[in-house]
Amino acid sequence: MSVATSAIALPVVMSNDDTNTLFDIGFQSTKAEQAMEQGKSKLDTLDANLFDFIKDASYVVFMKMHEIVITGAVDAGRTADAAQKQWERQITRIGNNFTVEDADGVKVAYKKPVAESKDAVRKADGRAKEVARLAVLDDEALKAEKAKQMALGTNQAANEIKKLNAEITRRDADLIEAEKLVTKSLVDKINARVKALAKAGTPDAIELLTKVALTLGE
Repeated sequence: MSVATSAIALPVVMSNDDTNTLFDIGFQSTKAEQAMEQGKSKLDTLDANLFDFIKDASYVVFMKMHEIVITGAVDAGRTADAAQKQWERQITRIGNNFTVEDADGVKVAYKKPVAESKDAVRKADGRAKEVARLAVLDDEALKAEKAKQMALGTNQAANEIKKLNAEITRRDADLIEAEKLVTKSLVDKINARVKALAKAGTPDAIELLTKVALTLGE
C-alpha cells in the first residue's frame, strides 16, 4: 500500500542566523552586481575618452600618452607590470569596439600606431618603464634622490641623474600642459555660458552679459 503525498506543504522553519545569512547573500549579491554594472559603464566611458585622445595620434604622441596613463595607474596602486597589462587590455578593448577611417575613407577597427623602427620601440618602452619606476617618488623625493646621487659622484650615479633630470623635465612639461588644459576648459565654459545668455536675450541675461563685458574690459 503506497503512502499518499500530502498536497499541503509543510512550513519551512529557518533559524534566525540562517535567515539573516541568506538575506545578506541576496543583499550583498545585488550590491556586487550593481557595482559591476557601474564599473563596466565607467570603464566604457574611460575607454571612449582614451580613444578620443589616441585615435589620430602618431606613434611618438601615442607613447607619450601611454607614459601618462601608466603613471596614473601606478599612482592608483598598480605595479609597473600590472599597469602595463592594464593599458594593453584597454587598447585591446578599444580595438574591438572603436573604428577609424582608413586612407580610402573606409571604417576599420582601430589599431595602435607602429614605430618606424625596432630601436624606437625599445626606447619608448624603456622610457615608459622609467616613468613607472619613478612614479612612486613625489617631486620632493625626486629632488632628494637627485641630490643623493650627486653626492655619490660615480658613473652609475651620473647615469641615474640623467634619468632623474629627464623625469623632472617631463613632470614640468606635464604641469604646464595640465595648466593649459584647465585654462582651455575654463574658457570653453565661459564661452558656452556667454552664448547661452546671448541666445536667451532676457533682461537678466543682458544684465549679466554687460557685467561680464565690463569685467573683461578692465
